[in-house]
Amino acid sequence: MKLICLLCLTLLLTGCGGQFKRVESAPVLVRGSMEVQAGGDWNHHTPYGSRHREMWTQHGVPIDLLTFFSGVADSVALDDLAPRNGKPPLFRRNMSPEDIVGLVETMLAGNGGQFQLQSLAPDTVSDSPGFRFEYLYTARSQEVERAGIGRGAVIGDRLYLMLFDAPRGRYFDRGRPGAERLMDSLRVVPQR
Repeated sequence: MKLICLLCLTLLLTGCGGQFKRVESAPVLVRGSMEVQAGGDWNHHTPYGSRHREMWTQHGVPIDLLTFFSGVADSVALDDLAPRNGKPPLFRRNMSPEDIVGLVETMLAGNGGQFQLQSLAPDTVSDSPGFRFEYLYTARSQEVERAGIGRGAVIGDRLYLMLFDAPRGRYFDRGRPGAERLMDSLRVVPQR
């Protein structure tokens, strides 16, 4: 039994377990509407049932996670994987950056977790006015504090958002430069 648990943990930590697949080339089209230059060893996964989310990792989800939210439409929940009876708050096209960070807080640390916004500032995303923010959070079901960065913009009444988080300290510091390079390379592709 210990061997099976160790094998499963190893697969998760290496990013090879589950439905993650290697990101092979650059540029990469994410969910049909976001293009990034994918340098580095990334694996990606589109969660079953998600309307706009794609997750990337280099070393496994417990170690690092880059999440793309691609073209979230007005009146749609950012947290499209929340339990149906949970009724997550909806994105509205006229939301301020502070309101959008509130959606992220509810998604990451809702139901008893902790979230602390470290900074929020204007930014440019895909040549459009946007915002960037840094945060700390601990999910209710975890004891490890995670650090994160987010960048996003509302373009054509849709939200394009990227979040990178990892355990605070060494893992976050090690993964941040590669995640920021991906975020810097983002280009929104017009919807057909």
